[in-house]
Amino acid sequence: MRSKKVLFVSNTARSIYKFRLRLADVLRDKSFDIILCACPDEYAEKIKENGFRFIPVNIQRQGLNPFSDLKLIYDLYKIYKKERPDLLLHFSIKLNIYGAIAAKLAKIKCINTVTGLGYVFMKESWLSKCVKILYRVSFKFPVRVFFQNKDDLELFIKNKSVDRDKTVLVKGSGVDINRFYPDLCKQSKKNNSDFIFLFIARMLWDKGLGELVSAFKETHKVYPFTKLWLLGRIDKDNPSTVPEETIRKWENGKAIRYLGSTDDVRPFICQSEAVVLPSYYREGVPRSLLEAMAMGRPVITTNSVGCKEVVEEGKNGFLVTARNAQDLADTMIKFVKLPQEEREKMGSCGRQKAIKEFNEDIVIDAYIKEITDGFKQSRN
Repeated sequence: MRSKKVLFVSNTARSIYKFRLRLADVLRDKSFDIILCACPDEYAEKIKENGFRFIPVNIQRQGLNPFSDLKLIYDLYKIYKKERPDLLLHFSIKLNIYGAIAAKLAKIKCINTVTGLGYVFMKESWLSKCVKILYRVSFKFPVRVFFQNKDDLELFIKNKSVDRDKTVLVKGSGVDINRFYPDLCKQSKKNNSDFIFLFIARMLWDKGLGELVSAFKETHKVYPFTKLWLLGRIDKDNPSTVPEETIRKWENGKAIRYLGSTDDVRPFICQSEAVVLPSYYREGVPRSLLEAMAMGRPVITTNSVGCKEVVEEGKNGFLVTARNAQDLADTMIKFVKLPQEEREKMGSCGRQKAIKEFNEDIVIDAYIKEITDGFKQSRN
């Protein structure tokens, strides 16, 4: 009997490689024929090296352009008609919308995943109104829609963009607790004179980077031994990107250090005392916070959609008010004051929370269930 063919479609090869490759691996081990499709970048070759066929598609990530968006629908339709997969898995905003439309035209079942709503939903505008209309139209077509936090799910239901019986709630994309674990840090030598706050994300204003730098400068005045490391890529295609020259100016004092981007954040988490993400971007559930928790590091983040899900106040970290540099500074100073045993206890609590609630296996099992149940129903 022919293996069921499943086509993953996302905005970049990077996002598939970093966030979806394990799901693809598990499905392949279960004898599914897996193909990955995205806008090509340096990770396309890494996907191929892992034994997957990769199909490139051109995607303009930002904004609404009727001509490029119509072309994207047509390009996806051609790929879907040619490949004739049994199921499509869409990730990212544009693929959830235009991929679902192309799937309907090609008469192929699809599952969408809402990984966060991004800057478009942060304030009311003509763009957000257009996107809401597009969601309302396109989300009639998927057989299932996965959401990564309850706020996004309830917003879509309130806006009549999706039927509740189509929805599945998972806690982010999960974290590999066997790859991210505290004992790994015993192998790396730490400079005990440094007290490092680590920021892991794209260099975006929406991620609270401006507030973080302001808060850290105040913290550093009180505790000169503290340092701030910034780890992540400069996303030049995003309207909220922080210019590189601004980041370099921040580095002048030597207490702030920009590390660039990496495929392995673990050594940097090991060197840190806490991971800080003061985001007001509409996150799904930030992977960087889950990875920090899994490695036994406390987290400081905002009481905003997607971020608040990971913190039990005072137990595994702290929540601060979004866009409030003073609140963040007060919290960072409070964290430095804590005895080391208390910080370690918070880290242990975060590790247990990651295992219990955010284990990647839980998320993958949810996808496997919906995919296999869907195929069983189609045979009946």
